[in-house]
Amino acid sequence: MNTLLIVDDEKAVRYSFKRMFEDDYRVITAESGSDALNILDSGDTNIDVIFLDVRMPGMNGIEALKEIRKRMRNIPVIMMTAFSDSAIAIEAMKEGAFDYLLKPFDNNHLKEVVEKAVTSARLQLRTACCDITDTFSYEVETIVGRSRAIVDVCKMIGEVAVTGVSVLISGESGVGKEIVARAIYNYSKRKESPFMAVNCAALPEGVVESELFGCEKGAFTGAEKRRIGRFEQCDGGTIFLDEIGDMSLSTQAKLLRVLQDGTFERVGSNETISTDVRVIAASNKSLPDEAMNGRFREDLFHRLNVFSIHIRPLRERKEDIPLLSEYFILRVGKETDKQIKGISREAIELLMSYNWPGNVRELENIIKRAVVVAKSDIIGAADISINMSSEPHKEEAQELSRAIDIIWDRAMAKEITVDIFHSVISGAEKILIEKALGSAKGNKAHAASMLGITRVTLRKKMREYNIPSG
Repeated sequence: MNTLLIVDDEKAVRYSFKRMFEDDYRVITAESGSDALNILDSGDTNIDVIFLDVRMPGMNGIEALKEIRKRMRNIPVIMMTAFSDSAIAIEAMKEGAFDYLLKPFDNNHLKEVVEKAVTSARLQLRTACCDITDTFSYEVETIVGRSRAIVDVCKMIGEVAVTGVSVLISGESGVGKEIVARAIYNYSKRKESPFMAVNCAALPEGVVESELFGCEKGAFTGAEKRRIGRFEQCDGGTIFLDEIGDMSLSTQAKLLRVLQDGTFERVGSNETISTDVRVIAASNKSLPDEAMNGRFREDLFHRLNVFSIHIRPLRERKEDIPLLSEYFILRVGKETDKQIKGISREAIELLMSYNWPGNVRELENIIKRAVVVAKSDIIGAADISINMSSEPHKEEAQELSRAIDIIWDRAMAKEITVDIFHSVISGAEKILIEKALGSAKGNKAHAASMLGITRVTLRKKMREYNIPSG
């Protein structure tokens, strides 16, 4: 029987683990990091998986993890906490944690994690035989959130930061792609070397190449002196290429060469220059689609996509809104010297009811304005300025347009020309209802509210389109 070691200073947590797993595993508990290390040092029991709380008196979870890793590299350690802290999540994964879980736990998910960890321990044993702070740092931008989506992003940052591979970050505008890129840099071995960010969409097409690779005097009109490019300046460091999907094909070819062999030439020069730069790229476009349509080099996409991180839009992780709001209130308060103590429940409910086409950046701007106009030390709903009738997000509209095109083509293929209008409308209705139910995690009342219809109408439509009720 496999053995689990549960390390948590809360007796109730240790008891709940014992009750949940005692039929299938041997469960040993410890109430501190030092007690856990004593159990491991005694050698009396072979431990297969360790669950380790982050916040404990005395030795905290990260310190205990480091000590465990000194003693045994292969045992899976699953960190757990009731507090969302991106820095600790990243640090835990960097130090070799198997997973990072937020309390309260979903029991089914917890059992899946244990099964994966036990399987991993078995595989590692077979292989051996064969041969993330208590408070936010408000002065700098920080990854903030307690949703599983954000915790997963932090875990991926911790996994990839210490490697030297290229990273491709995807997500809509305003989700925080540059913050993720800077986190990768800050936790990497290159953190003492330069970090440079280039927004490829903000520069004219003819300027991007000279910005990245430099140019010689007289190379083109306006080149009055030699310019040292970002890749040359950033030797040994990390370069972040934001909105790389807007880069011209000619510049893409030059970038591909840098990724392949670390060499390039300045514009107007034949001298080959070598550089050692880690590339982190980001795009709000679907680069596979861009490559399919000939607007992005497929070979470059594969070079960049060694490790990919997708950041979900804010409307799909609204549970992060209260924590993000608190974070922005404190940051803006420090910048403006305004003493704002918090935000009212009504204001949070208003923020939660909005779909955030501009994502986290839009939320930050709205909170900034609210801090400035607030007449008391608590931000109220009246201080929140949101245009609830704003037009649908561009990408959502494009997605719906593509879906309608598909429905139209299918209808025409079946030669349904008499009632094609209702055929297309029905298809679009089905897609919208399925999307709303997905966003509402199956909550029909919430989905109906999002769609602006009654629950009776929603149930009727679900029966009409054979959409499962749960």
